Amino acid sequence: MKPLSFILGFLSAALILAQLTMGQLIVSGHDPKLIKMHQHTGYLTVVVSLIYILVSMVAIASLPRKPKP
Repeated sequence: MKPLSFILGFLSAALILAQLTMGQLIVSGHDPKLIKMHQHTGYLTVVVSLIYILVSMVAIASLPRKPKP
C-alpha cells in the first residue's frame, strides 16, 4: 500500500503543477486549445487526488494499534 501511496501522491502533485501552468497560459491569452486540456486534466487531478486520499486513509487505518497497559 505504501508504494501505491507514493506513486499517487507524486502523480497528484504533477497534475496540480500542470493545472497551474495551463491556467497561467490560458489567463495570459495563449493557445485557446488549452482550455479543453485544462478541463480534462482538472478532472483527472480530482480523481487521482481522491484515490490518493482514500489509499492514504486505508493505510493509516490499517496501522497496528498499541495495546493499552
